[in-house]
Amino acid sequence: MDINALLLHGSFVLYSISVLLYIANARLHWPRLHQLAFGSVLVAFGCQSLYLGLRWFAAGYLPVTNLFSTLFFFSWSLAATYVYFELRYRLASAGLFVMLLNLLLLYTALPRDPSIPALIPMLDTPLFTLHVVFSFLGYALFAMAFSLAVLYLIQRKTSGLLLPSSNMLKQLNEEAIFLGFCFFTLSMLFGSYWAYVAWGYYFSWNIKALWSALIWLYFAGMCHAKFIRRWQGTGYAWLSIVGFGLVLFTYLGIGLLMNSNHPL
Repeated sequence: MDINALLLHGSFVLYSISVLLYIANARLHWPRLHQLAFGSVLVAFGCQSLYLGLRWFAAGYLPVTNLFSTLFFFSWSLAATYVYFELRYRLASAGLFVMLLNLLLLYTALPRDPSIPALIPMLDTPLFTLHVVFSFLGYALFAMAFSLAVLYLIQRKTSGLLLPSSNMLKQLNEEAIFLGFCFFTLSMLFGSYWAYVAWGYYFSWNIKALWSALIWLYFAGMCHAKFIRRWQGTGYAWLSIVGFGLVLFTYLGIGLLMNSNHPL
């Protein structure tokens, strides 16, 4: 097994261990288990980062041009987002649901072809890298908001799990949505300028661009909805869940189920 395969499968094993430790911590409430779980996440994230760096160095560009690499980069972005929230807010057992989602992304990527295809000329620009990085950071933050929203709904029904307070989960959900919207806005701006440089127009009416615009409008509305009383709390949690469904459809559904001339 070469170093790349070792890093890839090692990160999957370590994330799996972290999930088991988070489950044990949710039941037993032992602080040591949470420390071991987060330590496993950090080592797994380090393996993922090294794997990404080696592929980037070998390719000469950010290798996010096929389904394997986008699923992997989505997983990496979600892990980075979780590490930020955990270090800043100490999420306790809340990490379980996020890591389950991350593990599912990585599990979906593993059986796919990891080869790095040749870069087509229209993607050979720093605008491509900026567009992709900001897009997947936005996706990861929307996934984080989805996880926090589910935990918020669970917290209101049970107190058996070691979770942050409902008020804290609500605030973190709102922060994840806002940060995700900011990153996704940057992605749209760089993507528009990239389209202008490549094809001579800022916006095309292909299905992927249309759904991306709809996502931007949806989350722009969510950034305002948090100030409206009837959308706060449970309503905002459900909006976050629906929003992530739209993100998944735009990311996977359009590419797998529809014809689109979007280069990715």
